[in-house]
Amino acid sequence: MAQPATNPRAVRFGLFELDLDGRELRKSGVRIKLQEQPFQILAMLLERPGVIVTREELQKKLWPGDTFVDFDLSLNSAVKKLRQALGDDSENPRFVETLYRRGYRFIAPVNGASDSDQIRLVEGGPTPAAPAPIAASRPSIWRRDRVFYVGIPILLLLVGIIAFRLVPSQQPSILGYTQITHDGLLKGGSITDGQRLYFQELQGDRFAVGQVSVAGGETSVLPTPFENAGAAGIAPNGSALLVGTFHGTGKGLEIWSLPLPSGAPRRLGDYVVDSAAWSPDGSQLIFSRGPDIYVAKGDGSGSKKLASVGSQVFGLRVAPDGSRFRFEVVDPRNGSSTLWEIRRSGTGLHPLLPGWNPDPRECCGSWTPDGKYFLFQSFRSGRQNLWSLAETSPWLSRESKPVQLTNGPLDFGSPVVSTDGKRIFAVGMQPRCELMRYDSTSGFIPFLNGISASDLAFSADGKWVAYVSVPEHQLWRSRADGSERVQLTFGDMDSGLPRWSPDGKHIVFMGTTLKTPWLAYLISSDGTGLRELIPAAQAGYDPGWSPDGKSIVLTLNQAGNTSSMPTGPGIATVDLETGKMSYLPGAKQFFSPRWSPDGRYIAALSDDGGKLMLFDRVSQQWQELASMPFGYPTWSHDGQYIYFDTTFVEDANFFRIRISDRRLEKVLSLKGMRQYWGDFGSWTGLAPDDSPMVVRDTSSQEIYALDWKAP
Repeated sequence: MAQPATNPRAVRFGLFELDLDGRELRKSGVRIKLQEQPFQILAMLLERPGVIVTREELQKKLWPGDTFVDFDLSLNSAVKKLRQALGDDSENPRFVETLYRRGYRFIAPVNGASDSDQIRLVEGGPTPAAPAPIAASRPSIWRRDRVFYVGIPILLLLVGIIAFRLVPSQQPSILGYTQITHDGLLKGGSITDGQRLYFQELQGDRFAVGQVSVAGGETSVLPTPFENAGAAGIAPNGSALLVGTFHGTGKGLEIWSLPLPSGAPRRLGDYVVDSAAWSPDGSQLIFSRGPDIYVAKGDGSGSKKLASVGSQVFGLRVAPDGSRFRFEVVDPRNGSSTLWEIRRSGTGLHPLLPGWNPDPRECCGSWTPDGKYFLFQSFRSGRQNLWSLAETSPWLSRESKPVQLTNGPLDFGSPVVSTDGKRIFAVGMQPRCELMRYDSTSGFIPFLNGISASDLAFSADGKWVAYVSVPEHQLWRSRADGSERVQLTFGDMDSGLPRWSPDGKHIVFMGTTLKTPWLAYLISSDGTGLRELIPAAQAGYDPGWSPDGKSIVLTLNQAGNTSSMPTGPGIATVDLETGKMSYLPGAKQFFSPRWSPDGRYIAALSDDGGKLMLFDRVSQQWQELASMPFGYPTWSHDGQYIYFDTTFVEDANFFRIRISDRRLEKVLSLKGMRQYWGDFGSWTGLAPDDSPMVVRDTSSQEIYALDWKAP
């Protein structure tokens, strides 16, 4: 019997196509010369785009155990030849990324995969034989007409129902990608009027409303009188944007209507909210504050509570027909985020995908203009991707299940569908950063060879450093010159803000998992003895050591709560020998504590990040040192100054304030410095000589247009 025909296997990326059967690499249809070993390396990388292929895996594939070569030299040579064929640069890769001493990763979008976005390099099996027909018994003559007129229609109906439920339906899929923006800046969700995209973008150290043509091109900032703003919606006729503005870190958003293309903004009500949206006809404003959802007139007047969910509500979206709202409910205890739905009448409140994700991290949903699909982002297995959910019909309905649309190498989020329904606009992200130290003669220079890391901490003697890798969020320690690197945390725990004990034997830091909130942990500097600092604690932020190493100060409040939510007990100290906790008086609204080198003072920030406070442990009193938008406070090593950066401002600077006379001095300007925005904002600190340190953002974060096919 003739063998079934198989389709040639080809993988496309950019202008290139790799023919796996013909073993050829082509660029725009022209064959590119590529030797066997570089070809095999490229095939292995394309088999798992976005995933690290280790050097050991490559060695086993290319040089079996009975082959004797200088492996490192041969592999480096083969990768170099591959890069030459692709026109790739190891310092600024577009296709093949090198992970030092670990392996390589294919980082460009891959198109043309079947069954999933990952390329499966497998041979097709034979076509299974059809099942044998089942013999039917012959009906009696007197029942024949009855069977024909009654039984056959019923049988056809049953077959139709079974086919509807069992036969897989055609699923939505991504056909191609087009990059829309090209500035690399941090971006939030976008909205569109069909001609332009409007989105939130980090400009310097403030958030502004960016805009770009839907066809792509140069981005620009939409002029507004606000220091920090983001687009939340657009009027049905495209005449105005719904804009949320904020001040500092402790409050929600003010809601404004901003005329397009220009005009004076108008405040909608006097609310401070967490999220807001206009109804499709613009007649209603829907907004949330804490766990409550409200409905008002389109101009913000006449608000009334619609429902109370029980936890914080963000990301409100209204269905195209206005019949229902969807939103994410965030649990501040562990950061989980689940999608919910409620009818416009306030009835029918329920989770959208109960039990679908064991560790829910779904958000940022958006309907297609025809209301047939709901798109959202979900974080699973360490990656963030886009998913679509079909809206089901009420009769013969088969339960709709989400369909994954993207699968690396970029993380995708914040989807919004074009007005014609043919494209999805989404933010594609690949986090990277670079540690920088300020030199008085040379300016900012790379530190630790510019590794992608943040949250740096030096040991008391300046010989060791601890830091958090980006984007892995793992805790590492090494010598100050980068040698003797040791990874301290593993698995699904994300780490942040480490601090060395005065004797250099332990590190206290923050850690979180998909099931636990940010808590304070202790670990030995050799990576052993990991334990929670305060068992059964509800939170543990920004822990730091007392000068004698006997106690730790930290914040026990839940971060991210709005002022209408419980704040927690505030700042406390923990005696490491007895485990006894002592709460600082009057500190329930403060966070980010820092113990002075002489042990007398504890500095902290107000919950809105607008005041630097100082607690005198002798007098047991707080006093205000300065009032401005504060970033990270750090004591100088002699204890005479507190250094800090400003945040959420157009002109960011590095300052210091002298404790003895409260004299404020500008150290340097951060204007033009593209700082990396991590879990806790843009980190800054001090080197052992008190020179400022920052983290420069080298991420790829752009808006992409995803052509898609939706049945």
